[in-house]
Amino acid sequence: MAETMPAVSPMTARRPARQQRRRVLSYSPNAIAAFIAIFGLTFITPLGSKGALLFLLGGMALVATRPGEVLASLRREWPIVLVALWCVMSFAWSDYTSLTLRYGIQLVLTVTIAVAIGYRLAPMTFVKIVFATSAMGGLASLLLGRARSDGMGYLGIHASKNALADASSVLIIASLAVLVDRRLSMRWRLPALAAMFLGAVLLVMGQSSGALVSTMAVILVFGVIILLQRLTPYMRLVTIALAVVLGAAIAMLLSSLSDELARLFLDVTGKDITLTGRTDLWAVAFGQIAERPLLGVGFQAFWVPGQPLAEQLWADFGIAGRSGFNFHNTLISNAVEIGILATAAQALIFIAAAWACLGWAIRSPSAASVFFALFMVRLFMLMWIEVVYFYQFSAGTAIIIAAICYTHRFRDHIGKPVPRRARRPIRITFR
Repeated sequence: MAETMPAVSPMTARRPARQQRRRVLSYSPNAIAAFIAIFGLTFITPLGSKGALLFLLGGMALVATRPGEVLASLRREWPIVLVALWCVMSFAWSDYTSLTLRYGIQLVLTVTIAVAIGYRLAPMTFVKIVFATSAMGGLASLLLGRARSDGMGYLGIHASKNALADASSVLIIASLAVLVDRRLSMRWRLPALAAMFLGAVLLVMGQSSGALVSTMAVILVFGVIILLQRLTPYMRLVTIALAVVLGAAIAMLLSSLSDELARLFLDVTGKDITLTGRTDLWAVAFGQIAERPLLGVGFQAFWVPGQPLAEQLWADFGIAGRSGFNFHNTLISNAVEIGILATAAQALIFIAAAWACLGWAIRSPSAASVFFALFMVRLFMLMWIEVVYFYQFSAGTAIIIAAICYTHRFRDHIGKPVPRRARRPIRITFR
C-alpha cells in the first residue's frame, strides 16, 4: 500500500515557520482574582454588599491558594496588622460593640487581602488593574451617574462628590503613570490618554476644590520626580534642601496674607472660610479625645445613629441622611475612634510608606513607582482636611497597603548582592 502524505496548501507551504506557530492567549489566575477584588471595591457603592462579596471572593481565592505564603507576608507587615487588630479589640470598650466588632473584622480582611495582592502580583500588574477598574468606574459615572439633589456637584456612581473626586483623581494618576512609561505599548498608552481626559472631566463636574488642588499638586510633584531622577545623588540633596527653604519662605509669605487669601478662597469657591465648619467639628473632636485619649470611643463608634453628639452635629450641619460625614481630618478623626497611640502608629506607617514610594519613584521610575508615589503624596495633602485611611472595604486603603508591600519588596530587591560578573553601572530611565 502506498503511503499517503497529508495535503498541504500552497499558501501554508510558503509561510515562514515562525508564522505557522499558534498564538496562545496566556492569563494569570492571580491577576484575575485581584481584578475581581479591586473591581468589587471600585463599584462597591452601586453594588453594595455584592461589591464587598466580589472583593472577598477574589481576595480569599488568593489567600486560599497559598495560605502559608500569605501568613508569612502578614508577619512581614506586622505593624499594619497590629493596627487592624487594635481596631477589632476596641469593641471591648466601644458603646456600639457589634458595629465595632463587625467593622474591625472587615478591616482585618481588607488588610489580609491587600497584603496577599501586594506580595502575589507584580507592581505593574496591580497598576494595570487599578487603571482598568478606575476607567470602567469613570465610564459608568459619566454614562450612568447622577447629580446631587441640590444641584451642587455631580455624584456619578458614588455616594458623595468627594468620593467621585477621589475616584477621578486615582484615574488621572493611574493614567498619567501609564502614559509616561515608554516601556508600555501603545495599546495601553492611548487608552490612558483618553482616560486622563475622562478623569479630568469628572473631577471638574464633581466641583471638589480640595480634589482639584491636590490633583494639580501631584502633577507638579511628578515633574519634580522626573527632575530628581536625572540628577546625581549629591545634586538631589542640594535640590531638596533648596526646595525646603523655598517652601518655608512661601509658607511664611502665605501666613502673612492669610486674611486676603481666605477672602479670595471664599469668593472663588463659595465655601465657608472655616472649611465647611471644620473648626467647630474639631472642637467637639478634641473634647472626645480629652475624655478617652488612649483608647478612643471604639472603631467607627462615633458617627452612629443614636449617638448624642453625632446626632447634634448632623442636626447643626443639616445632614438629613445622617451618613457620609466625618471630622475632616484623618489624625483627629482616628484619634477619636482608636486613641492617640494607635493613631500615631497609623500616621507613622503611612508617612514612612509615602516617603519610601517617593524614593522608589526617584531611584527606579516606572508606571508602578510613579503611580504609588503620586497616590501617596495626594493622600498626604488631603489627610489634613479629609479622612483618608484606614477603613474597611476601601479601594484607597487597599492601594495604601499594596504600596507598603511593594516598597518593601523593592527595598529587598535593591539590597540583594549583585554577582561579581554582573556588577556594571546601571542608569534607570524611562524607555
